[in-house]
Amino acid sequence: MRLLLAGLAALLCLAAQAAGPLRYQYKNKGISHVSADYDLVSVGDTPFWVRTESVVFPDGTAAWLLYLNIEGARPLSVPKGVKMAATLGSGKLLRLEQIGTDSATKRALTRGKERYYLNRLKYMVEPAEMTSLCAGVRSLDIVTGWDPDDYLQVSFPGDEFAKVLSAQVSAVMAAGKPAELSGEIARYADSNNSLMVVARPEAVKGASMAYNVGLTYLYYKHSDKEDFDLSVQVGTDREYRIPLESEVVFLLGDGSRVSLRQTRDEVNRLFLYPSVEEIRRMTDAGVRSLSFQTESGEAVDTFDGRVFSDALGRQYQLLMSVSPK
Repeated sequence: MRLLLAGLAALLCLAAQAAGPLRYQYKNKGISHVSADYDLVSVGDTPFWVRTESVVFPDGTAAWLLYLNIEGARPLSVPKGVKMAATLGSGKLLRLEQIGTDSATKRALTRGKERYYLNRLKYMVEPAEMTSLCAGVRSLDIVTGWDPDDYLQVSFPGDEFAKVLSAQVSAVMAAGKPAELSGEIARYADSNNSLMVVARPEAVKGASMAYNVGLTYLYYKHSDKEDFDLSVQVGTDREYRIPLESEVVFLLGDGSRVSLRQTRDEVNRLFLYPSVEEIRRMTDAGVRSLSFQTESGEAVDTFDGRVFSDALGRQYQLLMSVSPK
């Protein structure tokens, strides 16, 4: 993928700032998807969230997807096919077509006492066009309908938009080769307030015990927030009672630790609430060992290579592939 997009690298001088984490990185049906996570661009009266995704097709052709989540006091139903105009640093105009079909979050979101809407827009961007955007954007005229007054204009006096794009594109291009999406969805429960998706657990063998590792994704529709539940069934003839609030520690391949708390009083089962950042650390660095407190003392087990983190990573990528964000 780096070779296909190499022409973009020459104009990534704005990406000197630290690049953020990747949201997902997988290959499905021959198509590679690598996406940065959302970054807030807060300028003027129109704050919005942006993320970029690289898409590489089986024939080697490549494109970018540009996602804008625009906060507003009212919902917008932005038609498919309307054009957004970007005024580049050179003064030239670049027009991008809105290809999303569900452009607005129809329910009001809440943040404290504030009520707002997220209006979701999606644009296809050619590699040469992304190069131009990363080189500098003075302003965006975001068309929201077919009438002459249906648009939002956002200016970037400090080139804020291009800096975010450059950092994200740099992170995506530096990513390794995406792995083929695998695993199965065991449950998909969509309600008025939330979405819950459960990945089918995978068996993992440690040095002294076996485990069933299962990850669950939760999306809250009234806040646009995401959570994960991690369940680890401990397979052993010995009975381990694991108290509520006891410490569970994952030692990672880079020497750092992820420390979580047991959320139930259980026998031979861990119920944990890792943050997305902690899941990414575990999958990136690899899990070297697991230790947890029991009523009879500490239990410790080690893993050969990346067997635990790879199982967790496969489930994470699968769940991200069906995320509504």
